[in-house]
Amino acid sequence: MEKKKIIAAFIFLCVVSATGTFAQALLNTDKYFSVFQLKNGENLSDNDYVSAADRESYERIAKLTGKPNLIDSNLEFALLSYYSPSVITKRPAEANNMLPANNTRVSGLKLGAAVYKELVEIGFFDPGNKAAIGRYEDMLQFIGEKSSITRQQTEQYFRNGIKGLAGEILDAEFNKIVFTLSNKTENRFYYMTLIRNPQSGRYTVNYEVPALVPVVKTISAAARETLLNEMRKRTQEFSSADTDYVRTQALLIPAVAFQAPVRNDAVNVITAFYLDPNQDSYNALKAKWQDLFGQKEPGQAAAASFSRTLAALSDSLANIGQ
Repeated sequence: MEKKKIIAAFIFLCVVSATGTFAQALLNTDKYFSVFQLKNGENLSDNDYVSAADRESYERIAKLTGKPNLIDSNLEFALLSYYSPSVITKRPAEANNMLPANNTRVSGLKLGAAVYKELVEIGFFDPGNKAAIGRYEDMLQFIGEKSSITRQQTEQYFRNGIKGLAGEILDAEFNKIVFTLSNKTENRFYYMTLIRNPQSGRYTVNYEVPALVPVVKTISAAARETLLNEMRKRTQEFSSADTDYVRTQALLIPAVAFQAPVRNDAVNVITAFYLDPNQDSYNALKAKWQDLFGQKEPGQAAAASFSRTLAALSDSLANIGQ
């Protein structure tokens, strides 16, 4: 009897693994696109990968979002890179790790869930757009046929994974602060992004010098104070007052300023919207932003991170907090 239970449990785990019922990672289409490291001037619709696509795949996928004759979204790029036979073999190794060519089922679930996510957004923000809904449903059917998965499996994969995707994006934003650094005395102005690595504790600052062709410079160090010391060495670019201001900003990084429950609550509110998109769950997103923003600093920095997270998830959520 005990042996039968063990065998049954093993079979169950195999089925779970195959269908992606537990601990799966949804595809972050922004991150997937970034691993292709396209050169300056190249974009979604004009690069060697898109140019290599066969006509049938291009025409099928390009009509999903935006202009029907262009690959003009990260989702379309991901779909084309995987389902065009002439592109899938050209992808960087990291892209293949995210959407493995030799595992059409897992890749199909990830791509299908990414399509389903946008279908959820259309269903809430533009429910009368039958043409768009039809295109997304057709794409889900296409992916299902290619990957031998059902629509129900795709939906379940999305529902199991959306919290992880929301958490991944929010963690990146909660470990970042974006601000401007102005020094009128020395006629300097920078757009600053200060990033903390939650695993290593490493700090990186990117500072952009505005110009017709902006120049972005980077300083990275093992710890916050080490980074500030590196900034002090660049006396032509930073004064002591500048460095002191960056220290104050570093203390406002949401992951530094707040305890884990603030992060978890933000993730839960986002997840609740995607699992049950309705006016109440949408209003809860607005309320979360207002709650964070109302706490002044560091709450306003956290509200900005929350807004960037929503914008990264969907253009339709980008206006919350504006």
